[in-house]
Amino acid sequence: MNARDEDGADLDATTRLRRRVLPTLHRIKEPLGGFATCTQHPSEYVGTIERDLRAFRPDLEAMAFAPEPIASLKVHEDGRFSAGSWVRRRSPLADWQLHVTLFQDGRDAIEVFAHREYSWLRHPYKHYVGDGWDTSGGVERMRSLLRGHGIEFVVD
Repeated sequence: MNARDEDGADLDATTRLRRRVLPTLHRIKEPLGGFATCTQHPSEYVGTIERDLRAFRPDLEAMAFAPEPIASLKVHEDGRFSAGSWVRRRSPLADWQLHVTLFQDGRDAIEVFAHREYSWLRHPYKHYVGDGWDTSGGVERMRSLLRGHGIEFVVD
């Protein structure tokens, strides 16, 4: 676990496991041209929600998001590891997905990042190489979902 994440008490078991395993997997894959961790791009910033992680999970589920354990581990530009990766697809066989990454900002706020991309279930290679990656579309879609579900957020 990253030292900047307080004690990680709000993290689910899958996220804790991903934080332990994926950096090691990345060190193995990187010399071969692959990756298992990557830096979260600031352009994907959706906004900050004044809630703790446990309180926000049911909101994600209500918006039809599911946890995404397969995603690479995102690292914030300040060194924090992501506190969860979630995905929304119209169906399991949809071509596209909305991918959301969460970062704890202290104990009572969550920074939300998003992008739209090919689903790894239907298009694994396109997904892995970032073909069709849509940052602005993902950010706008997530902001629209948050507003539609009455979830307040601020854009810093």
